[in-house]
Amino acid sequence: MISHPSHSPRWSLEKPVDNSCCSKTDTLRIYTIGFSGKSAQKFFTTLKDSSVKKLIDIRRSNNTLFCGFTRQRDLPFFLDRICRISYIHEPEFAPSEALLRDYRKKLKTDKNDPPAWPDFAKHYLDEVQNLPIISIFKNHVNGADSVCFLCAEKTPDQCH
Repeated sequence: MISHPSHSPRWSLEKPVDNSCCSKTDTLRIYTIGFSGKSAQKFFTTLKDSSVKKLIDIRRSNNTLFCGFTRQRDLPFFLDRICRISYIHEPEFAPSEALLRDYRKKLKTDKNDPPAWPDFAKHYLDEVQNLPIISIFKNHVNGADSVCFLCAEKTPDQCH
């Protein structure tokens, strides 16, 4: 089970949040899920049981062997057939390659580097400040009452 970290604006599939980007009479539930450390059975069962309508893949690199059963070429098929969930890939929500490279470099030198995550989070927010994130998101939601962001992380604590 993924927990809800108190310091993060992320909610796992077990912890939905009401979102005000919908009209006042609608409630949009936004979830996040990572695939690392999960079996395909756990991943798809969790999604199906949550009643998510759309999955927004926010990974920049989603077609590598590391992605396993969540590779972009296979995931839309699995989501539709197993869960009746639609799939959208939105790399605009992903951090830049340069930012990811710098973050990974810091972690390789010192895996316990306390400022690595806060620095990454600050620079990521700086990157997305200039993007029309809200309008992109609203276009993707398009009437769904629940969406889920997909990232690679095992837990939501350090997920973009």
